[in-house]
Amino acid sequence: MENRISVIIPVYNVRKYIEKCLDSILNQTVPFDEIIVVNDGSTDGSEIVCRKYQSAHPGIILIEQKNLGLSEARNRGMKRATGDYIVFVDSDDWVSDCMCETIKSIVADRDLDVVYYAAQIVKETPVKISSEAYARDEETSGIVMNGFDSLIKLFPSYYQMSVCMAAYKRVFLKEHGIDFIKDILYEDRFFSLRVVTEAEMVVYITDHLYIRRFRPSSIVTSPASRKKIRDVIYGHLREWQYIRGSENWIKEKSLTQYYVLCGAVMAHQNDVSSENTQAESGEYLTAFFKEWMDYFEIDIMGENELCELLLMVNRAAENGNRELIEVFDGMPGGGILRYQERIRELLEKKYKEKLGRLPFREKKQIALYGAGKHTDCLLWLYQYLIGVIVSEIDLIVSTTKVTNPNNAYVVRCLDEITDQWDIYILSSGVYQEEMYQNLRAKSIPEEKIYRLYDKNDAVDCVMVYEALFS
Repeated sequence: MENRISVIIPVYNVRKYIEKCLDSILNQTVPFDEIIVVNDGSTDGSEIVCRKYQSAHPGIILIEQKNLGLSEARNRGMKRATGDYIVFVDSDDWVSDCMCETIKSIVADRDLDVVYYAAQIVKETPVKISSEAYARDEETSGIVMNGFDSLIKLFPSYYQMSVCMAAYKRVFLKEHGIDFIKDILYEDRFFSLRVVTEAEMVVYITDHLYIRRFRPSSIVTSPASRKKIRDVIYGHLREWQYIRGSENWIKEKSLTQYYVLCGAVMAHQNDVSSENTQAESGEYLTAFFKEWMDYFEIDIMGENELCELLLMVNRAAENGNRELIEVFDGMPGGGILRYQERIRELLEKKYKEKLGRLPFREKKQIALYGAGKHTDCLLWLYQYLIGVIVSEIDLIVSTTKVTNPNNAYVVRCLDEITDQWDIYILSSGVYQEEMYQNLRAKSIPEEKIYRLYDKNDAVDCVMVYEALFS
């Protein structure tokens, strides 16, 4: 018997986007068996659009509720759903026309708890999100694993498990009591954590079934606020309490430690993103590490984790957070501050190897894609660690032609780029994939494009500059 699939769309003040979303769900090669739209008290006319679509398509189930938040909207949809599998779609995003057909083909002959798929991203506002973060690994595609084993194999490269990038077996969610925490932002992180811990049959596929839009004023792109910071901290403390009670997580101590660190990094990013919230978020970050310091073992940490910690130490010092410095210094193993020299040595060795592979000491014409802080740091680091640059270098920017502050290099707009340079180096860890696609669209041969970073490299030159040389 064919599995039925329910799609749940929470809606709140997305009049500008909701039609594209609903059209993509309705125009499937194989239709969804159940479409549930939850209007969460919209006031911008989104509710009118939803009613119009329900009138034209009577199969749409429209649930109206007062504004209770995204979690409550999703939970309400889950309670109403009757399909064998549930798919979540945010109302400002859209989906591939073959989403339902692909999912049904994957679950047809296997009793899967979760099917994870890839997503494309569309940026309508500057945001440091890489397309690679929403990809899936070809090597593991289609292989059935339990959830925790999949996390071990894919972490940290693919721990971008948006709830909208998966189809969940409804009975699995119900049996394990997995739903969304009410009244907080980033509600999907704890949901995803529980899913990946409890799931016994998981498949990852490389198909781009979801298209995620990053728009102005969304949760991800909005600036830090007290609520945003509090929710980050609360969410991660709750996750930590859950992790502490899981034998799987505790056995994989290095993985657990890294996951916890990711939570701290999120708080740290909020800490430095807004002057108005630095003091308060600094207090929360201190509480973070007080809670976790007895668990950390610095000796089992890798280069990336050590660098993340050291960067946070440096930031805490810059912000005058002496209490946090004391917490760091009191960590088991002698404290992070006593490891600075070791970290510096590791980083210097790593970047000598990485930068030494660049052809800057050859008489070549090089296009360096990027003209910001990262590129300045890259060029400075090369000369500091390797030696004099001999190559003729021009800089490329994606949109606007700018002048390099030191006037050392010619800056060219992407629009005027042709196949005239010997090599094109992508000077970004975050936007590397986007840069690559931009060059390929200009007919630059693939063999001429040099990717400086692999997808597992969490430490870019900016971080190295701040952690190693500041």
